[in-house]
Formats: sequence, C-alpha cells, structure tokens
Amino acid sequence: MTVFLVLLALPLGAALALAAGSYAAFGLAVYRGHNSLFGRACPGQGAACLAQGILSAVVAQLVMILTCPLGPLLAPRRRGSPPVPGQPTVVCLHGLYHTPAAFLAIRPALARAGYAQVAILAYRSLGTDFEAEAQRLLAVLRATLAPDAPLCFLGHSLGGLLARRLAAEPDLARRTRAIVTLGTPHQGSALAILAVGRLGRSLRPGSRLLARLAALPDPPGARCTALYSPVDGLVVPDTGLDPGRPGWQHVVTPPVAHVAMLYHPATIALVVAAVGRSLGPNPDRQGEGAS
Repeated sequence: MTVFLVLLALPLGAALALAAGSYAAFGLAVYRGHNSLFGRACPGQGAACLAQGILSAVVAQLVMILTCPLGPLLAPRRRGSPPVPGQPTVVCLHGLYHTPAAFLAIRPALARAGYAQVAILAYRSLGTDFEAEAQRLLAVLRATLAPDAPLCFLGHSLGGLLARRLAAEPDLARRTRAIVTLGTPHQGSALAILAVGRLGRSLRPGSRLLARLAALPDPPGARCTALYSPVDGLVVPDTGLDPGRPGWQHVVTPPVAHVAMLYHPATIALVVAAVGRSLGPNPDRQGEGAS
C-alpha cells in the first residue's frame, strides 16, 4: 500500500509543481499587463477562469504523465483504415515532451465525425533539433500517406510549428487543405528558457527557428486556424499564441490549461469543427447517410 501511495504521489507532485510554476509566471504576466487575452476573454470572471486553468492543469498533467508510455501502443504511426487514395487524412503532431498519446481523446472524436484516415506521428523532444525531426517526419509522411489524399495538419503546441513546417513542402503544400494549431507558441514563450534540450529552448521569442518559420509560406488556398486558451500557463506572454500571419482564423477556447486542451470536450469539439470546415463533407459520413 505504501509503495502504491508513493507511486501515485510522484506524478501528482510533478503535476502540482508544473502547474504552480507555470501559473506563477502567468500571474506575473497578467499583473504586468502582458496577457491582454486573459482580460478580454474573462471580463469580470478572472478569478474563476484562473482557478479553472490551474485545476485543469493539474488534472491534465497527471493524465499526460500516466498515459505518455501508452503512446507507441495507441498510435505508432497510423491508426484507422489502410490508406485510401483521395480520402482526407488528418496528420496529428503532439507537443514537446509528449507522445502520440496526446491524441487519446481527439482521435476518437475525429473518428466519430467520419475521419477514419488519421496519421498520428511521433518525434523526439531531446537530443535533437527542429529541422532534424521535420526531415524525419517528412520521410515518414511520404512513405505512408495515400497518394494525392487531401491533408489537414493538426498540431498541439510545438506540433503546430512542425505542422507549418511540413505543410510548406511543395509536394505536401499542394494537397494541404488546412492547418489547425492548438495552443501553439507561434511567436514563442518566455518559459522556453527553462526548457530541457535545445529543441525546447529554440522556442524562445525572437529565436532563429521562429524567424525561419515566419518566412515560410502557408499552403496556397489552405484554411489555417489557431485555437488557444485565455489561461494557457505555458505560452507566456499570450502574444506568443498569435500566428501573426494574414488569413489565419483565431478561435478562443474555453479557459483551460495548455495540456488540458487535449482532453476538454468543448475544446475537442472546436478542433473537430475546424477540421470539418477545412476538409468539407467527409466521404465516410456521406456513405453513412446514403445507406
């Protein structure tokens, strides 16, 4: 029993520590007037929104810690039906220090919406750099995607930056219908100075990586959507959540934490809706209606 309690206390303690540290930085940014989104999205409800953010951060970090080892089992590379030419494929990319288990709740929601072709990719967060992982992911995509399948890139946090990088490749750009990012630090986060590994530290505001990404074109004709929370405690200041690019749609989610966005039902519904607006009527759903 003692061993069980210790094993339970370790991830809970880690979740509490991360939530406390990140929201201390968030609160300081609000106090200094650097988090304007918080005031706009939670007028007169700041305390309630912040409490929801902190509570959801603890719960989500605990879920993340406990489920991360399941990533290879849940989605080694692709889940769902074999590739079908012409059928839309949703390419999912997790965030820093996470695994494909990040999409534990989102993948079934996509399946219920009729999107059977979901490619959930994994990359390393340590001992590597952004471009090395981008090149490896490109090789995986080119080897596994159905020929000419319309693509929607869906990325959480750092995964959103990788989505933008992959979708800029000419052979993928021509069939990319959408990029959907979730809590992505498009313009960096001041907390990146505390990151472990050079990949995480490359997310500092004004970094060379962010400058290179800013110079990349978005896929022509693609619908690009950035979803972000007004109480994201890991992207500080919240101006980092703004893609700063013309033509992007901005969607403010309910006030939940950075990682909690992956598990929050209302936020997941917004993600699925963004995918649906981008890819249009799904062949699987059309078939269901005709049967």
